[in-house]
Amino acid sequence: MSRSELSTVGLSRSTVASVVGELLEAGTVVEIVDTPRIGRGTGRPPGLVALNGRLGVAVGVEIANGIVRVALCSVAQELLLHESAPTDDEAAPEVTLQIVSSLIDRLLARQGFHRSQVIGVGIAMPGPIQRRTGLTGRACTLKRWVGINPRTVAAGVLQLPVLADNDANLAALAELTWGAARGLRDYAYIYTATGIGAGFVIDGGVYVGANGTAGEIGHTTIDEDGLVCECGGRGCLNTLANPDAITRHLWQSHRRRPAIDEVIRLAHDGDAGCRRVLADAGRHIGVAMANMYNLLDPELIVLGGNLAAAGAILIDPLRDSMVRRAIHAGEAVPPVVAGTLDENIVVVVGAAAAVVRDSARFPLPLKQTG
Repeated sequence: MSRSELSTVGLSRSTVASVVGELLEAGTVVEIVDTPRIGRGTGRPPGLVALNGRLGVAVGVEIANGIVRVALCSVAQELLLHESAPTDDEAAPEVTLQIVSSLIDRLLARQGFHRSQVIGVGIAMPGPIQRRTGLTGRACTLKRWVGINPRTVAAGVLQLPVLADNDANLAALAELTWGAARGLRDYAYIYTATGIGAGFVIDGGVYVGANGTAGEIGHTTIDEDGLVCECGGRGCLNTLANPDAITRHLWQSHRRRPAIDEVIRLAHDGDAGCRRVLADAGRHIGVAMANMYNLLDPELIVLGGNLAAAGAILIDPLRDSMVRRAIHAGEAVPPVVAGTLDENIVVVVGAAAAVVRDSARFPLPLKQTG
C-alpha cells in the first residue's frame, strides 16, 4: 500500500509517515515501485510499502497418501518454492517426517534461508484432528497416523514450531488467501482427494467445530441402504463419489479401472461412460452441498482437489442437484466454481498461510535497529 492509502485506517499522514519511517529503518518493511501504476498520469509513481519478505519464511507440509509436499512461503505471503517426495503409507510417522525434514533443508538452502528464519511449520493431515487433545481422528486415511498428535511428533522430529490441521481446512485457507474466495467472509471449500472433505470459512475464520470434525462431508449419509463405509456407516458420500467409487463404476464399461485423472481426461474427450460417472458423482455431492447450504448459507462454494479439473461435467449436475434441495432454490443459491489453485499446491500453501496468519503463535523475527 502507499502511505496515503495507509492513512485511511484512521491515522494522520504524519503519524503514518513516522511509523513507516521507523519500520523502514528497522528493516521490517521495504519500499517498492508500483509498476502497474506507471503511466496512469504524470508525475512520479507512488512508492508502495510492503512487508519485508526476507524477514523469514513459513513452511507448509502436506502429509498425503503416498506423497509428502513441502512449500516455502515468505512472511510477505509469496510462494517461493515447493517440492514433493514419495512415501510409504505404512511407514512410521517419524520416518515420513524425516523425509519432510530433508525437503525443508533443501528448499531453505536453495532460497538462502537458515532454519533460524523459519517462523513455523504448518502440517496438513488427511483427516480430522481432535480439537481438545490434538490427536488425529479415526477418519484419517493414513492409518499409521490415527491416534497420534501430529503437532508434537512433528515438532520433535523437525525441531521447529508446528501447527497441525485438516487438509480441507488448510486448502480453504489457501483459496481465501490467494484464490477464488479472496476477500470473502463466508464460503465453503470442497476438497476431494482419497476422500471428500470440506473447509468452512465463517466470518473470515476457518471453522473446525467443537471437536475438530467440522466438514467431514464425505461421511454424510446419502443412501441408507448403500455400501458400508470405512467409518462404519452405510451409504456415505465417500462410497458414492470419491475417486475410488468413481473408477469402480467403470469396470463394467471399460474392463479396467483408470486413474481419476485419466477418467477426467477421457470425459473431456467425450467418453460417455466417464462423463456419466463424473456427473453421477456431482449429483451425489450436490445432495450433501444442499444440506450444508441449508445450515450455513455460504456466499460461495469452491470445488478443489483432484475432481476440480472435471469442471462443468461435474459442477453443473452438482449445482442442479443442490438447487433442487436448497431452501431458497433458484433465488439465493451461491455460485459453485472450481478452485483457482493447483491441486498439487493448494493444501501445502494453505498450511504455510495458516502459519503466516497466526502472528500470536508465530511472531516475525523482526530486525533490530542499531
